[in-house]
Amino acid sequence: MAIQLAKIFGGDVYTTVSSNKTAIAKSLGATPIDYKSVEVEDYVNQHTQGIGFDIIYDTVGGQSLDDSFKAIRHYGHISSCAAFGTHNLAIGSLRSSNLHGVFVLHPMLSGEGRKHHGDILKQATKLIEEGKLKPILDSRKFTLDNAIEAHKAVSDGSAIGKIVVDII
Repeated sequence: MAIQLAKIFGGDVYTTVSSNKTAIAKSLGATPIDYKSVEVEDYVNQHTQGIGFDIIYDTVGGQSLDDSFKAIRHYGHISSCAAFGTHNLAIGSLRSSNLHGVFVLHPMLSGEGRKHHGDILKQATKLIEEGKLKPILDSRKFTLDNAIEAHKAVSDGSAIGKIVVDII
């Protein structure tokens, strides 16, 4: 979704993916970067002439977030919905970067910002209805009987898109 939204709003999108997901990244209009075979410094040099990326959205956390600090440009922005754990912020601080933690369930759990969150979801719905934004769903079918397999698909990175577990 993040790739599609960035493209809708005019972004030039690069995404770190494993080699088995490069085709889907390309199909969405992003330039895939195989993070398992290319060092951060190398892809930053290749794609930004060593300057770094303007905006990074981290959905993985851990080493991915640490790598984001290496890949961001001076005064760039990093948003993470997985900014848990302990991280050395020194590299990001030396680049004067901005780190924004996003807890997407907060509006629903607390009520704080719920209207704004609802407005965002209405805009996403409109983009979906217009055919501009398409949810990517893993082709496998899961039920409660094999839900552990769905969990494994997310954990081992083999899921392509979102996993759906049918509870009926």
